[in-house]
Amino acid sequence: MTNKLDPSPYKGTRDFYPRDSVITWSKEFRDQAKQSYIFDTFRKTLISNGFLEYSTSLIESAEAFILKSGDELGGEQLYSFTDKGDRRIALRPELTLSVARMIANKLDNLRLPLRWFSIDNCFRYERPQKGRLREFWQAEINIVGKSASEVDLEVMRLVIEIFKAFKAQPNMYYVLYNHRGVLEDWIKANNWENAKSVIFKTLDDWFKLDDKTKNQKLLSVLNEVEIQKIFDTVNKQGSAWEEYLELTNNYPELKMILEILPKLYPDVRIEFTPAIIRGQAYYTGLILECFDANRDNPRSLFGGGRFDDLLDIYGKKVPAIGCAPGDTTMHEFLENWNLYPESKNNAKRIGIIVTNPEKIITVFKDILPEIQEAKQTFDIDYDYNRTINKRRETLIKRGCDEIREV
Repeated sequence: MTNKLDPSPYKGTRDFYPRDSVITWSKEFRDQAKQSYIFDTFRKTLISNGFLEYSTSLIESAEAFILKSGDELGGEQLYSFTDKGDRRIALRPELTLSVARMIANKLDNLRLPLRWFSIDNCFRYERPQKGRLREFWQAEINIVGKSASEVDLEVMRLVIEIFKAFKAQPNMYYVLYNHRGVLEDWIKANNWENAKSVIFKTLDDWFKLDDKTKNQKLLSVLNEVEIQKIFDTVNKQGSAWEEYLELTNNYPELKMILEILPKLYPDVRIEFTPAIIRGQAYYTGLILECFDANRDNPRSLFGGGRFDDLLDIYGKKVPAIGCAPGDTTMHEFLENWNLYPESKNNAKRIGIIVTNPEKIITVFKDILPEIQEAKQTFDIDYDYNRTINKRRETLIKRGCDEIREV
């Protein structure tokens, strides 16, 4: 070939290399051991909390995402194409709709409620940046088949337990939450239906914008008195905040969270606020987002909420709630607070120097089974032309703890 192909991964995706194979390591998140640690911690925490693991296909019908995920996720960020059967297909941009389809397909044979999770990769066509790539992995965590109730509190508790599983201290993170029902009631009570989209967009960007920019955005749909009321509500001041808080009485599950969660985790900042929106169109009740307390990493780590209408597109009605922590944002959090363990591989690695080809039968027949029986791993050097000392140095650099000559 005259034109050589570029071996770099597709923009916004990563190759994960085994650490002991790389001579010079970069700071990018391409460490297989670190990603495995994140996944293992997710998996152990969720299984210990009664969740069962499932998996779905990477390829889904594009129609579901277009209908239910809003203009951004179901439009400009969607990797979609037409297959040979003239069907519009998409690489999943998230896992929630995939599990919804999966449940709808076998609903009559499933024992509800379901406590399910999956750890899989997703794709979104967006500008790669710190903590956000075009390919990423998420742990999709859902409780399906129970209406708003104690399970909403259970999900909020689970979020804290995930951080605790990574050995995070209360000062390292915080959780903000809201309720779509309260938001809708608040909009109606103030006759702001015509301004709803602008208000929601401004609230969704509240922590990214300065007050002047917020005011300018809201001035296009509200007067100054109304804008001040929104500021007072978000800042939890006076009668404006009292009115918003009063609306929580319509939602018993929210009252339960407001009362019980601070007692379970008194040292963790867990705050109810109007300035949490969540962009997806399918949320119906509780919504939440988790943040790194490190000011150098101010973006959301992960979020979730209740989506009781998600199965409607499949002609089903099943309530559900969930959250979805991802690998890239969790990695940034763990790096920021130096929370990765020093070593992930506890198995002893034996380096074997084969001194001549006649010893191969001994290595394969006797030594390797013995090493595996002892729950150890191995690396083999067959380079007969090099000196024993050079071969020993090579195996040590490759991560071997003990060297044997055969």
